[in-house]
Amino acid sequence: MLTVSFILLKGMTAQAAALELHPDTQHISLESQLEVFEDTTGQRTLQDITQASLQQQFMPLHGNLNAGYTRSVYWLKMTIRRSDATTSRHWVIEMTPPMLDDIRLYLIDSHGGVETHAAGDHLPFSHQEIHHHYPSFHLFFDDTQTHTLYFRLQTSSTLFFKANLFNPLTFSEASNFVSGLMGIYYGIMLAMILYNGLLMISYRDVSMRYYLLLSVSTLLAGMSVNGHVAMYLAPDWPWLVDLLPSITPQCMVLTSSLFMCSFLKLKTRLPRMYLAFRLLQLASVLVLGSMLVGFQPHVATAAQILGLLQISLYLPVSLMVARGGYAPGYIVLVASGVWLVGVVLVPLRNLGVLDSNWATDFGFQIGSAVEVILLALAQAYKIRLMQRERDLAQKDLLKLSQRAEYELDAKVRLRTAELQQLIQRLEKSDKEKNDFLSIAVHDLKSPLTSMIGMSELLLNLYHRIPKDEQQNYLGRINASGKRMMHIVTNLLDMNAMESGDLKLQKQSVNLSKLLNEISLQYEEMLKAKDLTAIIQSESDVIVTADMNAMTRVLDNLISNAIKFSPAGKFIWLTVSRDQEKGRFEVRDQGPGLSENDQQFLFTKFSKLSAVPTAGEHSSGLGLSIVKKLTEAQDGAVHCHSHIGEGASFIVELPLDHSAAAQKTIPQAA
Repeated sequence: MLTVSFILLKGMTAQAAALELHPDTQHISLESQLEVFEDTTGQRTLQDITQASLQQQFMPLHGNLNAGYTRSVYWLKMTIRRSDATTSRHWVIEMTPPMLDDIRLYLIDSHGGVETHAAGDHLPFSHQEIHHHYPSFHLFFDDTQTHTLYFRLQTSSTLFFKANLFNPLTFSEASNFVSGLMGIYYGIMLAMILYNGLLMISYRDVSMRYYLLLSVSTLLAGMSVNGHVAMYLAPDWPWLVDLLPSITPQCMVLTSSLFMCSFLKLKTRLPRMYLAFRLLQLASVLVLGSMLVGFQPHVATAAQILGLLQISLYLPVSLMVARGGYAPGYIVLVASGVWLVGVVLVPLRNLGVLDSNWATDFGFQIGSAVEVILLALAQAYKIRLMQRERDLAQKDLLKLSQRAEYELDAKVRLRTAELQQLIQRLEKSDKEKNDFLSIAVHDLKSPLTSMIGMSELLLNLYHRIPKDEQQNYLGRINASGKRMMHIVTNLLDMNAMESGDLKLQKQSVNLSKLLNEISLQYEEMLKAKDLTAIIQSESDVIVTADMNAMTRVLDNLISNAIKFSPAGKFIWLTVSRDQEKGRFEVRDQGPGLSENDQQFLFTKFSKLSAVPTAGEHSSGLGLSIVKKLTEAQDGAVHCHSHIGEGASFIVELPLDHSAAAQKTIPQAA
């Protein structure tokens, strides 16, 4: 039955126009040279196809076969013959793409003999007839009669078929040329992968990681499309060769989408687009998982739609980010555009829209190579920006560090100065403490010695000493006791003020009345030195002050004036008002004070040039106590003096506004 069919076929093909091979023919494209028949059942055999009823169903194929995703088996047919005996009998037919699952070629000669050839990615590469990256067969035409070629094509991926016929020499030259171009392409890709792998290790940037994954998936996709995965990486793993053409494009789309989100920082710049990309990426992961578990034919359409959706967003998103001020976005825009052009050229060629040429044949390789180079430049630009930002940050940090160092140095210097001042104050305080103890011992020793001596004298000679002389001794003992009390009071006041334990109770103090009371206590001292005190006081000058503190202030100033006044002189004691102040002034006719004395007048233990006129003792604390007590009551103390003209001390305190009008009352004591 098969022989009869071949005889019928021989008669039919004799009437069909056969493709002639001439002596000068080197290469022939079989585009539009074939007839096509779709076997929807997938069960037809060569014997079935050669039946006259099916022969009539073969239709001329314009261009190359492009059936998309289909479960049908496609049969292609053509007739061919040598024009004469000088034409080469040996030819090589090359078919693309290499990811078709099953390719069968049946060569029927003029005598009805059948020669079968098999290829496809379900067949291990090591079992292929010709070890070439595209499926290829040797064809031998022993005579000049017409030969019939039948191609049986079946695949689970998209079905596209293109074939070229070469003489062996031309095939070898074309193969070497393509291998050289592919070597350059793979070299570029590997160099970019190595370069960016080192960058990723150095900078540990997430976008570099995605770029590296994109480069690897692009390289694997290119090798898969060109048949080099089976040729070099997995010659005996047809399942891997069959799987990679389906998943590598999805990996490319997914990693490029992740790269776009990370590199362009869409989360902060375009949050809505970032969310859209995330949703599409999640869908891509689900599609990839479905492909890996064997549902590739069922999700192929969804995978293409997801890929187109994501790719269609690359250009507008890159443009928006670039126009937003991120300059590397322009490089990503150009890289995405070049890659898209290269990818689109391939299906346009397959559909016959564009002629086959170097741009359409190698569009994917050119586009992907340019893309990875441009994206590497974008990464370098980003690194430069990062380094610039880091340099600026380092400069700012250096400035902050220098400023902090300067401020710290200033604080250290200030603290050192404060510590030195504190040390000086402590040393001064320690010296003053020693002076204080020395003065206290010295000042108390004399009156104590006097008191002890006179009291012993009275005890031992009480009956022999006249009564008048006894009264004199008792008076002297009393005076020594008062002197001791004055010294102790001053020492206690100074200690209280320096320790912060001084407690003042401000109240209304009649300064005029207080002066009259205190002045009575100094009548004996004034008489002893033949001094006259003149009191001039406005009536009822009432100030806000502490009674005890004011008593000590007036007491120290009056005793000081008596101490430094020569015999027979006058002392003026004045109480008056001066605007919002109550004023007390004591003026003497003593030796006066030099300018140098006035600089240290109110300091503790100050030793002045003036000395008491009758050998009285001076502790150097009185004026210091006056100043501290006055200022503690919100008042002020001043001194006006010239050498040889006496001294005038003025104390000012705030008036009590509830006081009545005053009247000046001159008095003499």
